[in-house]
This record gives sequence, C-alpha cells and structure tokens, in this order.
Amino acid sequence: YKRLKAMDPEENERQKVVFTKSVLTLVLKTFAVCSGQWLLPWYYAITCPTLIVWRIITYWQAQFQYFCLDFCYFGNLIILLILWLNPSSPELCSLIFSLANGMLYLGAFSFRNSLVFHSVDKMTSTYIHTVPILLSFGIRWYPEVTSRYWHASFPTEALYPSWQWNVLVPFLVMVTHSALYTLLVNVILQPEEHIVTSYRYLSAKKSIKRVFGPNPPYIVFVTVNWICSLFFSTLSMVFYSYFYFHVLGICVLFWFVTWNGAGYYFSVFRMSLATKNDRETDKEE
Repeated sequence: YKRLKAMDPEENERQKVVFTKSVLTLVLKTFAVCSGQWLLPWYYAITCPTLIVWRIITYWQAQFQYFCLDFCYFGNLIILLILWLNPSSPELCSLIFSLANGMLYLGAFSFRNSLVFHSVDKMTSTYIHTVPILLSFGIRWYPEVTSRYWHASFPTEALYPSWQWNVLVPFLVMVTHSALYTLLVNVILQPEEHIVTSYRYLSAKKSIKRVFGPNPPYIVFVTVNWICSLFFSTLSMVFYSYFYFHVLGICVLFWFVTWNGAGYYFSVFRMSLATKNDRETDKEE
C-alpha cells in the first residue's frame, strides 16, 4: 500500500490509460467474437506483432528475455505466418485451431494469466494465450464473415477432424520447438543461474515440487510438455467438432483469467483497507 501511495503521478496516469484501453479492447473483442468476426484477423495481425515486440524489449531489459523463446511465442508466430501466407488452406486452418486451443490454451492456466486491466505486462500475457483462441473461433465457425475484409478467404468447408492435422502435426511442431529451444538455451546460450527461464520458473512452483520433487530434471520438463501437447491437442479435436463445447472451453478460460484478476485487485484492496483501519485506530489511541 505504501508503494501505491508513493507511486509517481505520471505512472498513475499511465496505468489509468492502460486500464481504460484494456476495458475498451475487451468490449471490442466481445463484439468481434459475437457479431463482427471480420475484425478478428485484422485485430490479431496488427496487435500481435506490436505486443510481442514490446514484450521482447521490456523483458530483455528486465532479464526475462528467455520467456520470449517459449512455445507460446513460437505458436503465435506460426499462426501469423499462416494468416498472411495461406489462410485458405483447410489443413493449415486446422493447425491454427489446434495450436490455439491446445498448448496456448494450456499456457493460460500454467502461467496463471489474469485480467489485470492496468498492467500492460499481465494483459499482454493474457493476450498471447487467449486471442489466438478467439481468432480460431471465428475461422472455424464463421469463416465467411471472418474473411469478409481479409486478403484471402478462409475455408468454408472445414477439414473433418483428423488425428493428422489436429494432433500429430501440432505435436511435431511442439517437438521441433523443444529441440530448437534446448539447442539454443541449454547448449549455445547457457543462461546464468540468476536468469529466469520457463523451466526454472515452473520447477520453482510448490505444486510442481509436490509432484516431481525439488529441482526436477530438464528431461522431465520436456516430457511433461510433450504429454500435455498430446492431451490438449486431443481435447482441441472436441472443441473443433462441437460448437458448444468450444464455447464452453472459452468460457472456462475467461472465467479463470477473470478470477485471477479479481484475486489480484481484491488483494490490493484488502491491503489498502487494512492499512487505513490501522491508521484510524492509531489516531483514536
């Protein structure tokens, strides 16, 4: 609370601007998903590169740059490339759907994403894991409307759910990323102990330690990622096949990030109220 009271007025104004933009953007995305699906590809194609470049710059300054090599960014890059280069391919649109509703879906839960509207950092993390899912919703269920103002048409005849494009290919993408990540981070760059990576961040969590013990080997981290990739890619086949299951999955996801955001705000409010009561008690004494 003292830190909040001592906050620079300029920083306070900046957070108010971010809060306002975040809420208005949420309204825009709600409209896009429910009625104006043609907005989804343009919104994603413009904002995704912008936010990722901002994230790389700020994380590099904070020495969190290795998070930008995670699968979530790799998956978003693939989705962007497909969106611009060949969005008319039913197979590649199936891949977009599985990547978005597979490992990116899981990432929102793994990293406890939250709707904290005044924080660019937290809203960017939530964006990276959730907006590709909203894009895939438009492409899968409303392809004609979604492609109305896009440079190419999305396939109106969706590919029938298949183990090849809904599970196997996304899994191979995951394995390819794991190989590249391991080579780059663990063999070539070898970050110092004080630098945080996804492996170090997740292995330090109490829930992970309870299951795998302290300091689980890196191979365990990779293997669990592969197993999760197979499981959630299979789950994405259910989302891909049934409209209402996909809606339910999106609702569960946004309930989770909203609940986490509420927990953040009410923790701050409780601290503020407790401090105020303490000060009033001191005055009475």
